[in-house]
This record gives sequence, structure tokens and C-alpha cells, in this order.
Amino acid sequence: MGTDAAAIVDILSYRWAPIFSDLILHKGPTIDAERFAPTPRDPILVSRTTVVGSNRLNFKTYDLPRNLTDDIFSNQKATAKGEEFRTPPLMGIGKVVPPFLHNGSVYLSTLTRDTTPAGSVFTNSEVTNAPLVVRSVDDALRSAIELHDLPAPDNYKTSKLPGGGCPVPPGGKVFNKIGNVINYGSSPEDVICPPYTSALSKTHRSEAREVISRFRYLTPSDQQAIIDFLKEL
Repeated sequence: MGTDAAAIVDILSYRWAPIFSDLILHKGPTIDAERFAPTPRDPILVSRTTVVGSNRLNFKTYDLPRNLTDDIFSNQKATAKGEEFRTPPLMGIGKVVPPFLHNGSVYLSTLTRDTTPAGSVFTNSEVTNAPLVVRSVDDALRSAIELHDLPAPDNYKTSKLPGGGCPVPPGGKVFNKIGNVINYGSSPEDVICPPYTSALSKTHRSEAREVISRFRYLTPSDQQAIIDFLKEL
């Protein structure tokens, strides 16, 4: 907290505030191609391979969009802006079940766990953008953490498993059933997984980008320790 720690503690101590107050407003990750599309992105299926022990299991996963900017209620007074979410306390998260994340997109169901689970990618100190198939509460918590920011940029550690790498929709476009097209441009990887030093990264990654970047540098066991801690809250 630095040299102003005492002042910050004094400002925040013994202050009344609604539980969903501006103290817990957070800016989420933004992908302009999805934010400004005339219609929301339709769900898309992406084949992903997950490793369970010595076995590799393949699933058709519903790809979880990384854009959390929906502009809902953005013109209403005293509400979160279009790129912001109000975050509930984490106490008790280990006692509830998915859906997780601000918009409830990280789902887990016995009806889809073995057929069409939710899917995305995750990064740790050993691998970049490895396939993440949500088949357990641990998977759901890991996914919710990951989705607090845009994915890491691909590098020499990028997973070669099916469904690994920057989660670019097939062909760099999403065609909605009513005919609208979400086009991620000529270099979709730089839009969805922008390099941390890029100008786009500074404006479109979330408020949590530094924290998530540090989480991604942790070893698999250290990340698991954080997930285990969250389940004890």
C-alpha cells in the first residue's frame, strides 16, 4: 500500500457503504468487434482436448467470449458504465456452484459436463493458452479467474493441444443466425490476445490485467492453492 497506507486505511475504515457500491466497480476486458456488433455473439462450438491423468479427452466446448463489455444500462444514472461490473463479495463462493463470473457465463451442468461443457484457455508458468474444459468446480473457478482479462499473447510456451492457443473463432469471424457478422479483422490474435506492451492492451485489457498477469506467472500448484483457498471462503 506504500507510504500512504495509513491514510488509505483511515479513509476506508468504519465507513458505511452499500454492498454493491462504487467501491467494487471494476472495468472488464473489451473486444470492440463484439462490443459494437449489432447483435450479441452467437455461441460457437470449439473442439478442445483436456488432459486427465494420463488420458486425453476430447470435447466440443461452448467457447466462452472474452469480451465482458456489454453497455447494458450505460445511460442510466448511478449505474456501472458499459465496460464495468459491480462485483459481489467472494465470501461463500466455495459453498455455491456455478454459474460464475459477473455475467454468469461460466456454467457447469451434469447435462453438459460430458458432452458440451464450457471451454476457454488458461495460462500458467509452464504453458500458455492451454485448453480449459469446464468439468469441475475447480475448472469453473480457474475459468472465472482467467476471464477477468483478455487471454495472454501466444509465445513459445503456447499449447499445441487441440483448442489451445489464442481463442480466435474459426476464420476470425462469427456469423450469427440472422446474418450479422462479427469480424475480428486481419489480425484477430492481436485483438483477442493483444501483447501486453501494445497500445490496445493498455486500453482494452481489464482493470485486473496486472493481477491476472501475475496469476499466469504462477506454477500450476500455486494456482491450485489459490483455487483451494477460494473454495474455503
